[in-house]
Amino acid sequence: MVVRNAPVLTQVAHDVEPVGVEVVGARDVTPRMRRVRFRATTTGAVASLPVAGPTDHAKLFFPLEPGGEPDAPEIGPRGLVAPPPGRPRPYREYTLRTIDGDELEIDFVRHGAGLAGRWIEDPAGALWVYGPRSSLAAEPRDWYLLGGDETALPALTRWMSSLPGGTTGLVLIEVADAGEEQDLAAPPGVEIRWLHRDGAEPGTTTLLGEAVAAWERPEGDGLVWMGAEASALRPVRRRLRDLLPTEWIDLDGYWRRGVEGTGLG
Repeated sequence: MVVRNAPVLTQVAHDVEPVGVEVVGARDVTPRMRRVRFRATTTGAVASLPVAGPTDHAKLFFPLEPGGEPDAPEIGPRGLVAPPPGRPRPYREYTLRTIDGDELEIDFVRHGAGLAGRWIEDPAGALWVYGPRSSLAAEPRDWYLLGGDETALPALTRWMSSLPGGTTGLVLIEVADAGEEQDLAAPPGVEIRWLHRDGAEPGTTTLLGEAVAAWERPEGDGLVWMGAEASALRPVRRRLRDLLPTEWIDLDGYWRRGVEGTGLG
């Protein structure tokens, strides 16, 4: 076990093997979010994935050419073997939204660019899943401040389903517009607040920073988790480090504007 910000957050490592999956269905949750359902090609393989924490994610291996077959991940003594220099990485990282028996659901943001962006426009065929390599565990707190952009929605959904009873909290979610709001189940005492870019490009706004600047710290011990474009989290970090102990804060730069193949979602 590797301690991240003890005692609030801990990271528990897992030993995993690549799992082959195939697409069995897809539907649009919103105009820009597509949910894909996969079934394992080997019985029991998905059900055995160690999905325990709210932010558990895995590498998805895509075909490099449309209609092709993805190469199986090469695993060495130190884990995943990187592709040779000059060859693009065939994988991207995604939060595993749900596991139901031998089927797995993953949400994809439809942004139309890059390896996964092209694939999600016509999702079909086989992929490889490698992970989760670790799970984030959090001790119960009096209150929670959670947030992120659309890439963090699967993790935020898992966070809300795992919060202890009797807690209070605020969930800040930045999306393109009102049409991207989802029907999420928040536990009693937890408020969901949607922040709309309304025409601004993802990763260019200060919506999360402004919302956190207006937030008032509750009484008791808390926990902050957010996942979004890296630069969008900088004002959040500056504000929170003046208010809270650093061990209460976990901000994840899920992606970087203008850089393909980094982070999650």
